[in-house]
Amino acid sequence: MSGASNVRAGIGDELRFAAEAAPVDERYGECWKLLVVDDEEDVHNITRLVLGRYRFEGKPVCLLCAYSAAEARVVLASHPDIAVILLDVVMESDDAGLRLVKHVREDLGNQNVRIILRTGQPGQAPEHDVVLRYDINDYRAKTELTADKLTTSVTSALRSWRDIRAIEQSRHCLQHVLEASGALLRGAPQGEFAADVLEQLVAIARRGAGAAPQGFAARRRQRGYVLAAGTGPWADRVGTTVDGLLDDGVREMLARSAAEQTMVWNGGVACGRCPSAQSGVEELLFVLVDTDAMPRLERDIMRVYFANVTLAYANASLTREIIESQREMIRTLSELVETRSLETANHVLRVGEMARLLALHAGVDLETASVMRLAAPMHDVGKVGIPDRILNKPGRLTPEEFAVMKGHAALGHGILCKSDQRIMRMAARIALQHHERWDGTGYPRGLAGEEISLEGRITAIVDVFDALSSRRVYRDARPLDEVIATLGEGRGTHFDPELLDVFLAHADDFVAITREYADIDNDRRQLGYAMA
Repeated sequence: MSGASNVRAGIGDELRFAAEAAPVDERYGECWKLLVVDDEEDVHNITRLVLGRYRFEGKPVCLLCAYSAAEARVVLASHPDIAVILLDVVMESDDAGLRLVKHVREDLGNQNVRIILRTGQPGQAPEHDVVLRYDINDYRAKTELTADKLTTSVTSALRSWRDIRAIEQSRHCLQHVLEASGALLRGAPQGEFAADVLEQLVAIARRGAGAAPQGFAARRRQRGYVLAAGTGPWADRVGTTVDGLLDDGVREMLARSAAEQTMVWNGGVACGRCPSAQSGVEELLFVLVDTDAMPRLERDIMRVYFANVTLAYANASLTREIIESQREMIRTLSELVETRSLETANHVLRVGEMARLLALHAGVDLETASVMRLAAPMHDVGKVGIPDRILNKPGRLTPEEFAVMKGHAALGHGILCKSDQRIMRMAARIALQHHERWDGTGYPRGLAGEEISLEGRITAIVDVFDALSSRRVYRDARPLDEVIATLGEGRGTHFDPELLDVFLAHADDFVAITREYADIDNDRRQLGYAMA
């Protein structure tokens, strides 16, 4: 066995399934819909006779009939996929056909259907005027429409309609790539990206095939390629390995796909592989079967679509790699500061998680809240410039020492403000403002109310909550009820009152974070109480 047969067999017996019918109107089957709008029965009969055995790209024409413009409106509403309209001008009124053209183009917004105006009274609708004023695609007098000319006009119209639909499908697919890529960059699961791409590939293939191709998408994991999405026999097998379905023939096609950054075919099997921008990072595989009937145009559309998918995935993978590197750098810097001040690294983790959670509860969008999660842990980065004798003093600071300690806010801002990156800009604001107070008595600038950035106000609340809930070199952790009471006393003076109300309404969620990232040496019993 070789060639396409070998590839088919290599995917396994599980691919031997009944073809699924294409999603078409069962009353008409696979055909090109053509609407005849004319008040003369003879015109309908002649059209049926001429086009009775007509085929375009292997499919017949299905004739829909309307004997007035009013009837045509009803038919058009029920059949938005009509490809061609053969339209009379004079019916229930002298301009009924022309009014129908306006209805199709303006009211229905259907710019795709091809309209061939054919009239028995050219004087009622002069060709020059009609072509200029109305969006029609051909103008014919009924006397000149011989059998050959009618089939020529219909063929030209069908070819145009097919190409317009193909362009629209391409635009839709590329738009979907942009949307899916954006979701991937924003952190959407790669499994969802794979499922979306598979859905689009099947939809493209279905347009031109007599049967609906089926297939699966897989992601590389340590235990091999794992099913991320599937149709047909794979629909219920997400999470299972598919390595047994990938024989040498399929693997060779996947390797070609990765090299050429597009889909490749062998017989009725289509394969695509999206490698990441970095070696060793997760990649995606796509395998479709029963694609024999796909016309060349649909294959070209699929190739273009998949080439864009591949580039989008590689770029998204590279971006995620950069983001992860930034996160590691931020985490390391934050942990270094906490270690120097003899506080645990989990403090910065908790502050980041709590800042994100409070932001979401306060109605902040997910993207901004995620940035806040990365920026908030750097709130105390300025402590690197505070002498150890002050930073780790076990007792109360003198006024002179506290003045030095307060300098860490401006120091942190000076360290972080030099970057143009969004995360670092937000981190600089947080470092500068997380000790500002709602009533204007904070430091270093004495900002008040909404002069303090939202991220600064959020970090102020979660930082104090975690600081009071955790053990420090100069005191033990406080019981939860005391912590909540202290926060409440600062409502409207230390803290933004509305944000504090949101925090207190969801206090159990923040207590859960302290448990999840609890310090090993912390007395966890202090945090073991839920809100009453």
